[in-house]
Amino acid sequence: MSQKEWQRCLQQQLEPVLTAADSGVGLSTYTDMPFGIFLYPPEDEWELRQALRDLVVRLENAGKTVQRLSMAQLLEQSIAAAGLSLEEIAQGEADLGVEMVRDTIRDVLSGKAAGSTPLDQLVAEAVDASKPTTSHIVFLERVGSLFGLHRPSALLENLHHKVSHPVVLFYPGQRDGPAGLRFMDEAEADHNYRPKLFA
Repeated sequence: MSQKEWQRCLQQQLEPVLTAADSGVGLSTYTDMPFGIFLYPPEDEWELRQALRDLVVRLENAGKTVQRLSMAQLLEQSIAAAGLSLEEIAQGEADLGVEMVRDTIRDVLSGKAAGSTPLDQLVAEAVDASKPTTSHIVFLERVGSLFGLHRPSALLENLHHKVSHPVVLFYPGQRDGPAGLRFMDEAEADHNYRPKLFA
């Protein structure tokens, strides 16, 4: 997918859905899971961020509110909540190896580690539940920071019944066949997606 293609998709496919009277209706065929996935090439991360800034302005002019949640920030928050620091993680990589540290972070993000808060719970708690579900939209951005640590499909599935607001996950990757997605263009294809794909 070229930059022009995803920009066209953003403006012509996703934006009309989000500016509709009820932003969640066109995002998914599941009424209790108003989540959508917007696919873009990982190398276009900076261009996407600029495009999203412009999109937020247009959505707000249309009477919507947009909450942008950075997965990179929530990743750091999850790690800190488990009593770890980035310095300790860096030292752990040097002492124990990358795979051992990744396994630890995976346990933290899934809530398996002692004292940890699952990533989906952090997302759910961050969403402003006081806003109307028809007009308040949540963007999950910088999802690439989860590469090798947490699958976006698992995050969305775990948000089911926890978040009722429209959620758009901006997915850096590419299609793999008719129904598969490859996270960051490198991971093994994941076919476990129920939300609507905008690509």
